[in-house]
Amino acid sequence: MPLALYCHLPFCRRICPYCDFFKKVPKPGQLDSFIGILAREVEQSAERERDWARGPADTVYFGGGTPSLHSPEQIAQTLDALHAHWEFAEGAEITLEANPGTLTLESLRALRVCGINRLSLGLQSFSSRKLKILYRDHTADESREAVNLAREAGFSNLSLDLIFGLQGETREEWGGDLREALSLNPEHISLYNLEYHERTPFGKWYEGGLIEETDQDLDADLYLLAHEVLTSAGYEHYEVSNYAKQGFHSRHNSAYWNGTPYLGFGPGAHSFDGKDRRFANIADIHRYQQRVEFEQSVVDKEWLYDPQTRWEDWLSVRLRRKSGIDFQECETTWGIARTVQLRNAAQSLPPRLRNLSDTHFSLTVEGWFVENEILGKLYSLTVQS
Repeated sequence: MPLALYCHLPFCRRICPYCDFFKKVPKPGQLDSFIGILAREVEQSAERERDWARGPADTVYFGGGTPSLHSPEQIAQTLDALHAHWEFAEGAEITLEANPGTLTLESLRALRVCGINRLSLGLQSFSSRKLKILYRDHTADESREAVNLAREAGFSNLSLDLIFGLQGETREEWGGDLREALSLNPEHISLYNLEYHERTPFGKWYEGGLIEETDQDLDADLYLLAHEVLTSAGYEHYEVSNYAKQGFHSRHNSAYWNGTPYLGFGPGAHSFDGKDRRFANIADIHRYQQRVEFEQSVVDKEWLYDPQTRWEDWLSVRLRRKSGIDFQECETTWGIARTVQLRNAAQSLPPRLRNLSDTHFSLTVEGWFVENEILGKLYSLTVQS
Protein backbone atom coordinates (compact mmCIF):
# COMPACT_ATOMS: atom_id res chain seq x y z
CA MET A 1 0.00 0.00 0.00
CA PRO A 2 1.32 3.53 -0.75
CA LEU A 3 2.77 5.34 2.25
CA ALA A 4 3.06 9.02 3.15
CA LEU A 5 6.15 10.13 5.09
CA TYR A 6 6.24 13.25 7.25
CA CYS A 7 9.30 14.93 8.83
CA HIS A 8 8.70 17.54 11.52
CA LEU A 9 11.51 20.10 11.62
CA PRO A 10 10.45 22.19 14.61
CA PHE A 11 12.76 25.23 14.48
CA CYS A 12 11.63 28.81 13.78
CA ARG A 13 13.42 32.18 13.84
CA ARG A 14 10.61 33.47 16.02
CA ILE A 15 7.46 31.92 17.51
CA CYS A 16 4.19 33.07 15.94
CA PRO A 17 1.56 33.60 18.67
CA TYR A 18 -1.23 31.75 16.82
CA CYS A 19 0.68 28.55 15.93
CA ASP A 20 -0.30 25.36 17.78
CA PHE A 21 2.42 23.11 16.33
CA PHE A 22 5.45 22.05 18.34
CA LYS A 23 8.29 24.50 17.59
CA LYS A 24 11.43 26.02 19.12
CA VAL A 25 13.92 28.79 18.38
CA PRO A 26 17.18 26.92 17.64
CA LYS A 27 20.36 27.21 19.66
CA PRO A 28 23.71 27.58 17.82
CA GLY A 29 24.56 24.35 15.99
CA GLN A 30 21.22 22.73 16.82
CA LEU A 31 19.91 22.65 13.25
CA ASP A 32 22.75 20.40 12.15
CA SER A 33 22.79 18.15 15.22
CA PHE A 34 19.03 17.68 14.99
CA ILE A 35 19.26 16.31 11.46
CA GLY A 36 21.67 13.62 12.66
CA ILE A 37 19.24 12.62 15.42
CA LEU A 38 16.33 12.64 12.98
CA ALA A 39 18.20 10.30 10.61
CA ARG A 40 18.73 7.87 13.49
CA GLU A 41 15.04 8.01 14.39
CA VAL A 42 14.15 7.24 10.76
CA GLU A 43 16.29 4.10 10.92
CA GLN A 44 14.84 2.99 14.26
CA SER A 45 11.22 3.69 13.33
CA ALA A 46 11.60 1.95 9.97
CA GLU A 47 12.56 -1.20 11.87
CA ARG A 48 9.83 -0.88 14.55
CA GLU A 49 6.99 -0.16 12.12
CA ARG A 50 8.07 -2.41 9.24
CA ASP A 51 4.99 -4.67 9.62
CA TRP A 52 2.76 -2.00 8.09
CA ALA A 53 4.97 0.89 6.86
CA ARG A 54 6.42 -0.78 3.79
CA GLY A 55 5.58 1.70 1.07
CA PRO A 56 6.42 2.64 -1.56
CA ALA A 57 6.49 6.26 -0.38
CA ASP A 58 4.19 8.26 -2.64
CA THR A 59 4.70 11.55 -0.77
CA VAL A 60 7.26 13.10 1.56
CA TYR A 61 6.43 16.26 3.49
CA PHE A 62 8.80 18.48 5.48
CA GLY A 63 6.69 20.48 7.93
CA GLY A 64 7.38 22.53 11.00
CA GLY A 65 8.44 24.83 12.31
CA THR A 66 10.24 26.41 9.40
CA PRO A 67 11.97 23.63 7.46
CA SER A 68 13.58 26.19 5.13
CA LEU A 69 15.81 27.29 8.04
CA HIS A 70 17.73 24.08 7.36
CA SER A 71 20.34 24.04 4.61
CA PRO A 72 19.65 22.11 1.39
CA GLU A 73 22.44 19.77 2.46
CA GLN A 74 20.58 18.94 5.68
CA ILE A 75 17.35 18.34 3.74
CA ALA A 76 19.27 16.10 1.32
CA GLN A 77 20.72 14.17 4.27
CA THR A 78 17.21 13.52 5.57
CA LEU A 79 15.94 12.41 2.16
CA ASP A 80 18.89 10.02 1.91
CA ALA A 81 17.96 8.57 5.32
CA LEU A 82 14.37 8.01 4.15
CA HIS A 83 15.45 6.59 0.82
CA ALA A 84 17.66 4.04 2.59
CA HIS A 85 14.50 2.39 3.98
CA TRP A 86 11.74 3.15 1.49
CA GLU A 87 11.46 3.06 -2.24
CA PHE A 88 10.04 6.32 -3.53
CA ALA A 89 7.19 5.93 -6.01
CA GLU A 90 7.86 7.25 -9.50
CA GLY A 91 7.01 10.95 -9.52
CA ALA A 92 6.67 11.08 -5.71
CA GLU A 93 5.53 14.45 -4.39
CA ILE A 94 8.20 15.88 -2.08
CA THR A 95 7.12 19.07 -0.32
CA LEU A 96 9.05 21.55 1.82
CA GLU A 97 7.35 24.24 3.91
CA ALA A 98 9.20 27.54 3.66
CA ASN A 99 8.87 31.10 4.89
CA PRO A 100 9.75 34.20 2.86
CA GLY A 101 13.05 35.66 3.96
CA THR A 102 14.63 32.23 4.50
CA LEU A 103 15.12 31.52 0.79
CA THR A 104 17.72 32.53 -1.76
CA LEU A 105 18.01 31.64 -5.42
CA GLU A 106 21.04 29.49 -4.58
CA SER A 107 19.25 27.57 -1.81
CA LEU A 108 16.15 27.06 -3.96
CA ARG A 109 18.19 25.66 -6.82
CA ALA A 110 19.96 23.32 -4.39
CA LEU A 111 16.61 22.16 -2.97
CA ARG A 112 15.46 21.32 -6.49
CA VAL A 113 18.62 19.30 -7.08
CA CYS A 114 18.20 17.27 -3.88
CA GLY A 115 14.63 16.29 -4.79
CA ILE A 116 12.19 18.89 -3.46
CA ASN A 117 9.56 19.37 -6.16
CA ARG A 118 6.85 21.26 -4.29
CA LEU A 119 7.07 24.33 -2.04
CA SER A 120 4.46 25.39 0.49
CA LEU A 121 5.08 29.06 1.28
CA GLY A 122 3.75 30.47 4.56
CA LEU A 123 2.93 33.97 3.33
CA GLN A 124 -0.18 34.35 5.56
CA SER A 125 -1.03 37.85 4.29
CA PHE A 126 0.06 40.76 2.11
CA SER A 127 -1.38 43.26 4.59
CA SER A 128 1.22 45.01 6.75
CA ARG A 129 -1.37 45.31 9.50
CA LYS A 130 -2.11 41.58 9.53
CA LEU A 131 1.55 40.58 9.29
CA LYS A 132 2.29 42.71 12.35
CA ILE A 133 -0.57 41.19 14.34
CA LEU A 134 0.56 37.69 13.35
CA TYR A 135 4.14 38.56 14.41
CA ARG A 136 5.50 37.43 11.06
CA ASP A 137 9.17 38.12 10.33
CA HIS A 138 8.75 38.92 6.65
CA THR A 139 7.13 41.61 4.50
CA ALA A 140 4.74 41.41 1.57
CA ASP A 141 7.59 42.34 -0.76
CA GLU A 142 9.65 39.41 0.55
CA SER A 143 6.69 37.12 -0.16
CA ARG A 144 6.52 38.29 -3.76
CA GLU A 145 10.28 37.93 -4.10
CA ALA A 146 10.19 34.38 -2.67
CA VAL A 147 7.68 33.32 -5.33
CA ASN A 148 9.71 34.95 -8.10
CA LEU A 149 12.91 33.26 -6.92
CA ALA A 150 11.16 29.89 -6.69
CA ARG A 151 10.00 30.24 -10.29
CA GLU A 152 13.48 31.24 -11.41
CA ALA A 153 14.87 28.17 -9.63
CA GLY A 154 12.52 25.95 -11.61
CA PHE A 155 9.67 25.20 -9.18
CA SER A 156 6.42 24.54 -11.03
CA ASN A 157 4.33 23.47 -8.03
CA LEU A 158 3.86 26.23 -5.46
CA SER A 159 1.31 26.42 -2.66
CA LEU A 160 0.59 29.65 -0.76
CA ASP A 161 -0.87 29.83 2.78
CA LEU A 162 -3.19 32.69 3.75
CA ILE A 163 -4.96 33.42 7.07
CA PHE A 164 -8.27 35.24 7.51
CA GLY A 165 -10.47 36.21 10.44
CA LEU A 166 -8.15 38.53 12.36
CA GLN A 167 -9.58 41.17 14.64
CA GLY A 168 -10.48 44.23 12.57
CA GLU A 169 -10.32 42.45 9.22
CA THR A 170 -12.66 43.63 6.47
CA ARG A 171 -13.85 42.24 3.14
CA GLU A 172 -11.63 44.78 1.43
CA GLU A 173 -8.49 43.70 3.30
CA TRP A 174 -9.16 40.00 2.72
CA GLY A 175 -10.05 40.64 -0.91
CA GLY A 176 -6.69 42.35 -1.28
CA ASP A 177 -4.91 39.26 0.05
CA LEU A 178 -6.76 37.06 -2.43
CA ARG A 179 -6.02 39.33 -5.40
CA GLU A 180 -2.33 39.54 -4.46
CA ALA A 181 -2.13 35.74 -4.20
CA LEU A 182 -3.77 35.31 -7.59
CA SER A 183 -1.34 37.78 -9.16
CA LEU A 184 1.47 35.33 -8.25
CA ASN A 185 -0.31 32.52 -10.13
CA PRO A 186 0.36 29.67 -7.65
CA GLU A 187 -0.74 26.13 -8.41
CA HIS A 188 -2.30 25.70 -4.96
CA ILE A 189 -3.72 27.95 -2.22
CA SER A 190 -4.52 26.98 1.39
CA LEU A 191 -6.73 29.24 3.50
CA TYR A 192 -7.00 29.14 7.28
CA ASN A 193 -9.58 30.76 9.53
CA LEU A 194 -7.62 32.04 12.54
CA GLU A 195 -8.18 29.94 15.66
CA TYR A 196 -7.29 30.74 19.26
CA HIS A 197 -5.70 27.55 20.60
CA GLU A 198 -5.51 27.51 24.37
CA ARG A 199 -1.81 26.65 24.51
CA THR A 200 -0.78 29.60 22.34
CA PRO A 201 -0.26 33.28 23.27
CA PHE A 202 -3.30 34.17 21.14
CA GLY A 203 -5.37 31.66 23.09
CA LYS A 204 -4.26 33.12 26.42
CA TRP A 205 -4.87 36.69 25.24
CA TYR A 206 -8.31 35.68 24.03
CA GLU A 207 -9.18 34.06 27.34
CA GLY A 208 -7.93 37.18 29.13
CA GLY A 209 -10.10 39.47 27.01
CA LEU A 210 -7.14 41.21 25.34
CA ILE A 211 -8.26 40.20 21.85
CA GLU A 212 -11.63 39.27 20.40
CA GLU A 213 -12.74 36.77 17.82
CA THR A 214 -14.25 38.17 14.66
CA ASP A 215 -17.99 37.84 14.25
CA GLN A 216 -18.92 34.39 12.89
CA ASP A 217 -21.12 35.95 10.22
CA LEU A 218 -18.14 38.01 9.02
CA ASP A 219 -15.91 34.92 9.02
CA ALA A 220 -18.52 33.10 6.94
CA ASP A 221 -18.68 36.07 4.56
CA LEU A 222 -14.87 36.05 4.16
CA TYR A 223 -14.88 32.27 3.60
CA LEU A 224 -17.56 32.54 0.90
CA LEU A 225 -15.77 35.52 -0.67
CA ALA A 226 -12.63 33.43 -1.03
CA HIS A 227 -14.63 30.65 -2.67
CA GLU A 228 -16.17 33.08 -5.14
CA VAL A 229 -12.89 34.82 -6.01
CA LEU A 230 -10.72 31.72 -6.31
CA THR A 231 -13.16 29.47 -8.17
CA SER A 232 -13.88 32.32 -10.60
CA ALA A 233 -10.12 32.40 -11.26
CA GLY A 234 -10.12 28.70 -12.21
CA TYR A 235 -9.14 27.07 -8.92
CA GLU A 236 -11.03 24.02 -7.69
CA HIS A 237 -12.23 24.19 -4.08
CA TYR A 238 -11.42 20.51 -3.58
CA GLU A 239 -11.24 20.41 0.23
CA VAL A 240 -12.63 22.58 3.00
CA SER A 241 -9.50 24.79 3.21
CA ASN A 242 -7.75 24.08 -0.08
CA TYR A 243 -7.86 25.24 -3.70
CA ALA A 244 -5.87 23.96 -6.63
CA LYS A 245 -5.45 24.23 -10.35
CA GLN A 246 -6.25 21.06 -12.27
CA GLY A 247 -3.70 18.36 -11.48
CA PHE A 248 -2.24 20.13 -8.44
CA HIS A 249 -4.19 18.77 -5.47
CA SER A 250 -1.88 18.22 -2.48
CA ARG A 251 -1.19 14.50 -2.72
CA HIS A 252 0.27 14.41 0.80
CA ASN A 253 -2.71 16.04 2.48
CA SER A 254 -5.05 13.95 0.35
CA ALA A 255 -3.38 10.88 1.85
CA TYR A 256 -4.59 12.03 5.27
CA TRP A 257 -8.13 12.59 4.00
CA ASN A 258 -8.26 9.29 2.09
CA GLY A 259 -7.11 7.14 5.01
CA THR A 260 -3.68 6.30 3.56
CA PRO A 261 -1.09 5.12 6.12
CA TYR A 262 1.46 7.76 7.11
CA LEU A 263 4.57 7.63 9.25
CA GLY A 264 5.88 10.73 10.99
CA PHE A 265 9.38 11.53 12.25
CA GLY A 266 10.58 14.26 14.59
CA PRO A 267 9.25 15.59 17.91
CA GLY A 268 5.48 15.93 17.91
CA ALA A 269 4.99 14.07 14.61
CA HIS A 270 1.90 11.87 14.22
CA SER A 271 1.45 8.51 12.47
CA PHE A 272 -1.42 6.25 11.33
CA ASP A 273 -1.23 2.61 10.30
CA GLY A 274 -4.17 2.86 7.90
CA LYS A 275 -6.45 0.82 10.16
CA ASP A 276 -7.10 1.78 13.78
CA ARG A 277 -3.76 2.68 15.37
CA ARG A 278 -2.58 6.26 15.67
CA PHE A 279 0.41 7.48 17.63
CA ALA A 280 2.37 10.66 18.32
CA ASN A 281 6.03 11.27 19.06
CA ILE A 282 7.11 13.05 22.21
CA ALA A 283 6.92 16.84 21.80
CA ASP A 284 10.13 17.72 23.62
CA ILE A 285 13.51 18.19 21.92
CA HIS A 286 15.69 17.04 24.82
CA ARG A 287 13.66 13.94 25.70
CA TYR A 288 13.24 13.09 22.01
CA GLN A 289 17.00 13.18 21.51
CA GLN A 290 17.63 11.11 24.64
CA ARG A 291 15.26 8.39 23.50
CA VAL A 292 16.82 8.21 20.05
CA GLU A 293 20.33 8.05 21.48
CA PHE A 294 19.32 5.17 23.80
CA GLU A 295 17.41 3.48 20.93
CA GLN A 296 14.13 3.78 22.80
CA SER A 297 10.80 4.41 21.10
CA VAL A 298 10.02 8.12 20.71
CA VAL A 299 6.27 7.42 20.76
CA ASP A 300 4.63 9.34 23.60
CA LYS A 301 0.92 8.71 22.99
CA GLU A 302 -0.93 5.94 21.21
CA TRP A 303 -4.59 5.47 20.35
CA LEU A 304 -6.36 2.26 19.31
CA TYR A 305 -9.68 3.43 17.94
CA ASP A 306 -12.87 1.64 18.93
CA PRO A 307 -15.39 1.07 16.10
CA GLN A 308 -17.42 4.24 16.79
CA THR A 309 -14.34 6.47 16.94
CA ARG A 310 -12.98 4.90 13.76
CA TRP A 311 -16.34 5.53 12.07
CA GLU A 312 -16.39 9.17 13.17
CA ASP A 313 -12.84 9.66 11.92
CA TRP A 314 -13.70 8.02 8.57
CA LEU A 315 -16.76 10.24 8.24
CA SER A 316 -15.03 13.50 9.16
CA VAL A 317 -12.06 13.21 6.83
CA ARG A 318 -14.21 12.27 3.84
CA LEU A 319 -16.63 15.13 4.33
CA ARG A 320 -13.66 17.52 4.20
CA ARG A 321 -13.32 16.61 0.52
CA LYS A 322 -15.36 17.97 -2.37
CA SER A 323 -15.90 14.38 -3.52
CA GLY A 324 -17.47 13.55 -0.16
CA ILE A 325 -18.76 10.04 0.56
CA ASP A 326 -19.52 7.30 -1.94
CA PHE A 327 -22.39 5.28 -0.45
CA GLN A 328 -21.15 2.10 -2.14
CA GLU A 329 -17.75 2.51 -0.46
CA CYS A 330 -19.53 3.17 2.83
CA GLU A 331 -21.61 0.01 2.48
CA THR A 332 -18.57 -2.09 1.58
CA THR A 333 -16.59 -0.71 4.54
CA TRP A 334 -19.28 -0.33 7.20
CA GLY A 335 -22.28 -2.38 6.11
CA ILE A 336 -25.75 -1.60 4.85
CA ALA A 337 -27.30 -0.69 8.21
CA ARG A 338 -24.84 2.12 8.93
CA THR A 339 -25.04 3.33 5.32
CA VAL A 340 -28.83 3.63 5.64
CA GLN A 341 -28.34 5.53 8.91
CA LEU A 342 -25.96 7.94 7.21
CA ARG A 343 -28.24 8.49 4.21
CA ASN A 344 -31.14 9.30 6.53
CA ALA A 345 -28.98 11.60 8.67
CA ALA A 346 -27.77 13.43 5.57
CA GLN A 347 -31.37 13.82 4.40
CA SER A 348 -32.20 15.58 7.69
CA LEU A 349 -29.67 18.37 7.01
CA PRO A 350 -30.89 21.65 5.45
CA PRO A 351 -30.53 21.36 1.63
CA ARG A 352 -28.31 24.45 1.49
CA LEU A 353 -25.70 22.60 3.58
CA ARG A 354 -25.46 19.31 1.68
CA ASN A 355 -25.32 17.70 -1.73
CA LEU A 356 -27.16 14.39 -1.73
CA SER A 357 -27.81 11.89 -4.51
CA ASP A 358 -28.54 8.18 -4.72
CA THR A 359 -24.79 7.48 -4.80
CA HIS A 360 -22.99 10.32 -3.00
CA PHE A 361 -23.14 12.70 -0.05
CA SER A 362 -20.99 15.81 0.35
CA LEU A 363 -21.17 19.21 2.00
CA THR A 364 -21.76 22.47 0.18
CA VAL A 365 -19.44 25.43 0.71
CA GLU A 366 -21.86 26.77 3.33
CA GLY A 367 -21.89 23.33 4.92
CA TRP A 368 -18.12 23.24 5.08
CA PHE A 369 -18.05 26.44 7.11
CA VAL A 370 -20.22 24.82 9.82
CA GLU A 371 -18.69 21.36 9.35
CA ASN A 372 -18.08 20.76 13.07
CA GLU A 373 -21.74 21.33 13.91
CA ILE A 374 -22.84 19.05 11.08
CA LEU A 375 -20.45 16.30 12.14
CA GLY A 376 -21.76 16.43 15.70
CA LYS A 377 -25.29 15.85 14.41
CA LEU A 378 -24.20 13.04 12.07
CA TYR A 379 -22.29 11.28 14.84
CA SER A 380 -25.35 11.28 17.11
CA LEU A 381 -27.58 9.92 14.34
CA THR A 382 -25.26 7.12 13.20
CA VAL A 383 -24.41 5.24 16.39
CA GLN A 384 -24.39 1.48 15.90
CA SER A 385 -26.18 -0.50 18.61
